[in-house]
Formats: sequence, C-alpha cells, structure tokens
Amino acid sequence: MAIPFERTCFVVMPFGPKKVGDVEVDFDAIYDTVFAPAISAVPLPAPEEGRLEPRRTDKDFFSAHISQAMFEYLEYSRAVLADISGLNANVFYELGVRHRARSAGTIVFRQVNALIPFDINQIKAFPYEYTPKEKARESQELISRVLSESLAENALDSPVQIAVSAQRASSAEMQALLRDAEEAIRVRDLASAIDRFERVRRMDPSNPFVRVKLGLLFKDEERWDEALALFAEAARISPRYGDALREQGIVENQIWRKRSAGETGEAALRRAIALNPTDFDALASLGGALKRMGRPDEALQMYRKAAEVSRGHTYPLLNALKLEAQQKGSLSTAGMVAIQLRKAAASLEAQVAARPPYNAPWCFFDLAEIRLYLGDGARFLALIDEAVDHGNATQFRTFRESLEMLAAKVRLEHLEEGIAKLREVEKALG
Repeated sequence: MAIPFERTCFVVMPFGPKKVGDVEVDFDAIYDTVFAPAISAVPLPAPEEGRLEPRRTDKDFFSAHISQAMFEYLEYSRAVLADISGLNANVFYELGVRHRARSAGTIVFRQVNALIPFDINQIKAFPYEYTPKEKARESQELISRVLSESLAENALDSPVQIAVSAQRASSAEMQALLRDAEEAIRVRDLASAIDRFERVRRMDPSNPFVRVKLGLLFKDEERWDEALALFAEAARISPRYGDALREQGIVENQIWRKRSAGETGEAALRRAIALNPTDFDALASLGGALKRMGRPDEALQMYRKAAEVSRGHTYPLLNALKLEAQQKGSLSTAGMVAIQLRKAAASLEAQVAARPPYNAPWCFFDLAEIRLYLGDGARFLALIDEAVDHGNATQFRTFRESLEMLAAKVRLEHLEEGIAKLREVEKALG
C-alpha cells in the first residue's frame, strides 16, 4: 500500500497506558480524541488540496515490519508531531532520527506538567491538556493552528540541522570548537563556552545562531551590553529569528530598568510575538516590561495571555496573580486558581528535586511563592534557603522586589519574614 507521505503527519508518542510523573495516562485515548482529530482538521497550504492525515505505526494495517515503517515515516512524512510527555525513550530516539532526517516540519508537544529535559530545553514544546473535554477541545485547536502555521512557514526547526548547516560550511576547527562549547555548557564551564563561541563567531561572521548562543551566556553573567549587541546583530542578520528578537527585548528592558535610558524592549518583544504568537516567554517578558514602565493594565493582559498560551506556566500565572492583588488589595487563590497552583506545584517539586535542578533558581522561587499562597509558610521559607546554592544576588533581588510589591497591598503570614530572608541572602551573595 502506497503511503501518501506528502500529506502525512506521523505521530511519535508512547503507546497504551504510561506514567507521566505519578499519573497513569492512556496515550491511545489521547491519540484518538485529541491528536488525530486535530491533525485531520489541518488543510494543506495552497495550491495543494486536501488535509493532513494522522498516522501511527501501530494503527497501520499492512504487512510491513513496524520498525521499517517507522523509519520511513520519520524520513518522508510531511510533518511529525512528537509528544515527549513521560520522557519515553522510544519517543526521544525517534525525535532525534527525525531531526537528523528533516530540517522542518517537526512539532513537539508535552502535557502541561511534563518536564522538558535539559538536553532539549531549547526546543519549543507546546503544552496541551486532554481533560476535561473543554481543555481537550482547546488543545485540538492549538495543535491544528501550530501545524497549519508550520506547514505555511516551513521554517527550520531542527536543532540538528541548524548545527549541521553551520558546520557544513565550516572548518574542522570550527566543528571542534562548537562541540567543545556545548560540552562546556553541559558542565557549566561558562568561561570556556564563551571562549569557544567567540572564536567561532569571528570565523563565521554571518551565523546568527552562534550569536544567540553567545548572547545567552553573556545574559547569564549579566553582561548586558555585550548580550544586547549579539542579539541585535542576530536579529539583523535573520529578521525572522523570533528568539533573537525576544532576547533582544528582554535585555533592552533590563538595561532601561537599570539606567533609565535606551530602548525599553517593547518594540523588539512585540516583533517577536508577531512572528510567533504562541511564544509565551515573549508574552510574559512583555508583561514584565510593561509593568516596569508603569502600565499595569496592559501588563496584566500580557501575563494572562502568556498563562493561557502556556496552559498555566507558573511565571505568567504568578505575575498575573500579583498584579491582580495589587489592583484589588487582596489575593484570590480560590476555585480554578487553586487547582492551577496545585498542578504547578506538583511539576515544580519534580524540578527542584532534579539533579541539577531544572531552571534554577526560578523553580525554587516559583514553588516557594505557590507554597506561600497555599498557606505552607514553612516550605516557603525552606525553599528560599534551598535556592541559595543556585542563584545570584540579582536573581534574589528580582524575587524579593516582586514580593515587596505584593506586601505593599496584601498581608500574608510569613511574607515579611521571607522578604527579610531574601534581603539577607542577597547581601551575602553580594
């Protein structure tokens, strides 16, 4: 039987019941009720006719060996949807094969509380929910929209192909430097990573991806001017490089915040959002910029949008809660908000328990804040202590200042004690 690969969307996901965290999930039901209907609703871009067709190797009724069929799907399918929920080894193997095979048409999804491993956390993984029915319908709409935009844009989305493309035109020395830089990042030797990327940048002046990598390292070290120059240059070289524009806007706002001069970051962040309306990092960062610019109503709108797009990511969710509390003079954590907070807390507990912790120190700060809101003051204070080995003075100051704005309007048990503890840590870290 001939397979119409030109209109096939191959689904890479676990089969049957599997654990995601502590919850057993029926992935076959998710395929039948969420993924397959969403894929079938996607029209092929004009002038082509017809719609995408969902495929999964265990659903095919022909005599081919399942492994052979799987490799053919990964190599030739128009699109691949990969669900990394549950950190299934087969899924990651197939995702790697696809990224090596095709430069575009690979879209990654994950359940809302599923972790993204450090090794692939630079890949956009869209969150989805499968219960209740209303959330499943919203997820279907999101999946259909992302697939439609992916088909229309046909943009480079494979980190493997990005690296290979950069290396094909480079010398053996450049390839060695890029490998050394990535290994240095893995072991947190940032000075060595910066040195290697700097050398590659000088050897390949037109490569925007190396500039962003280097800029992120400077950003981590709070070398704001150097980071900004790299992000702006990457965006100039590749005007549709949304990640470069987002990072440019974030750093511009940091500089504006410190010096009250230069660009506020708003323009670059809005350009990033225009390129990718589902980039919740850009939406939430714009919310932060607007808040610092004294535009709380607009900031709250951006935080809410970011929380919606990300299906309840803690950063926009918590910032929206704080802004609402400042406006109303009270903190509301009842009903659906309490459910969202408990779900977020379960995911964050796994992040702080990981070795190394995932997204430290922010996972500690977010979990501490949620525990405060849920009335667990002891855990709130303990998490501040646990974060000490994973953050710097600027990060502790950012967390403290956000809590101080809340404390100006709302009284919560242990809040003032936590602020005092943060101030002590900030002073000790210098």
